Parts: sequence; structure tokens; C-alpha cells
Amino acid sequence: MTVTEDQYYKFCTAIGEIITEEKLIELATSDNNIRFSPPIFAASCSKNGLQCLNRLASYKKLIAPITWEITENNTEISLTILSNEKDTLPLFFIESELLFLISLIRKCTMEDISPKIIFMHEAPSTSLFSNYAKCDIHSGNANKVVFNKADLEKPFISSNNTMFKYLEPELNKRLADLNIDESISNKVRSALSELLSAGEPTIEAVAEKLNMSKRSLQRKLQDENTGFQKQLNSVRESLALNYIKSTNLSVEEISFLLSYNEVNSFLRAFKIWTGKTVQQYKLDNNI
Repeated sequence: MTVTEDQYYKFCTAIGEIITEEKLIELATSDNNIRFSPPIFAASCSKNGLQCLNRLASYKKLIAPITWEITENNTEISLTILSNEKDTLPLFFIESELLFLISLIRKCTMEDISPKIIFMHEAPSTSLFSNYAKCDIHSGNANKVVFNKADLEKPFISSNNTMFKYLEPELNKRLADLNIDESISNKVRSALSELLSAGEPTIEAVAEKLNMSKRSLQRKLQDENTGFQKQLNSVRESLALNYIKSTNLSVEEISFLLSYNEVNSFLRAFKIWTGKTVQQYKLDNNI
């Protein structure tokens, strides 16, 4: 089962509205998080906390629609949680991420390791979170946790390179499959496939469906050396050929499903795509 990024965060927000802080800590620090998640289990097999963070950063896309950005210097290692699309993330989600991470490091080292400091867009309303983390929580312009580098260099008692090598190929395959589908062009084509039959194949409608601004969508498409009209034409062409090959729909019906205002507009586009009229295309392909 899959959900959109917007649905995922709405789900997190809904949980955050009803869960108590005590239950949140219990949920986020559960041993089940390690046992039933291959990316997390692979991270627990790391030699130390630093390698664990890097592995989780690599495979985080398999768990949630976020990015972990890791920076380090001679004494500190910082982890910043970034959303792929949203400016702010639900408090429940950020608390869960940080509690999970602190708990994982403590379990794998069997030491009571705590961050130096935590920054959050929105600080928790109670002291339970800070009591568990055992560090100061500050409001800031990022969701960020800072550890002493020496703490993250302590060895994991759960280190198991043989098990990681067993898991690594499948995790990399899942990640590669996910990255194929993550291009904004692919997301635009998927949205257009739904919006065309509703008569809304506009960039504004697609941007709204993808939960981003029109300008942001245009910029992301430009980064992939394409544009909205090119993607719209591609989807129309693909659907048109599928309708012609797989259905008995008339030219008028296909034109309507592709949201053309006039049948002649569709016929001209089809001639550009294939170099043939619809009738010639059917004859040449024995349709």
C-alpha cells in the first residue's frame, strides 16, 4: 500500500493530535522499529553511530518522504531532517524521528548517549521529550540534532557486517526502483493521467495535486530539462495510442478523454506524433 507525501503527513498530523507524549515515546522507541524494518535493521548492524546515521540517510527514502543531511567536523556530527516538498513537518513526525534515533543509538551501544542539543521548528509543549533526550531543545529554523562525534564513534554491540552484506543488495535494488519513479516528470505524468479525463490538464491543477506552487513545479521540470507542455503532449500521445490499440473508442471520444477542445486539434497532434492520420495508423498496424 502506498500513499502520497501529502497523505503521509496528514496521517502523521492526525496521530499527533490524539497521541499522548508518553505513548509517543513508547511508540518511537519500540524494539519493533528495528526488528520489522530492513533499512533500520541494516543500520543497527553498523560498526558505530556514524556509520549507522550514514546508512539510514542512504535508505531513508524507503521509510519516509524525507532526507537526512549529515555534516561533521572534528568534534560534532549534525543531522538535519529535510522534507522533499514541505517547508514544515508535523511535530509528531519530528519528535518520532529524533526519539527513534536516540533510542537506536542507545540500544546498539548499550550506553546512555544523548545529543548535545536539538533544534526544532516547534518545541514540544511538555518536558517529557527533553527528559528522554537529556539535552536542551531550542526553537529554530531547522529540525536538527547535534551529537558529540566521540559518542557516535563508540562501537555497536549489534555490529554484523555479514548480515548487512546479505541485506544490502535488496535494499539497493529497492532504492534504485524508487529513484526511477521519483523524478518530477514521472509525478507530473501520473497526475496528468488522472486529470485529463476530468478536463483539468493545466499546470495549476497538477501543481495543486502535487502540493507545490506553479513556479516550483516549473523550476523542477526545468532542472530535468523538460517542461509542462512536453509532459502533457507525452501523456496525451501515450494514452491516445493505447486507446486506439486497446479500445473501440471513436476519435471524438478519445479527443474528449484527452481534454482537447476540438477534435481537429487532436487529429493535428496525432499526425505530428505518428506522421500518419488515425485511419492510416490503424491500417498500418492492423487495428
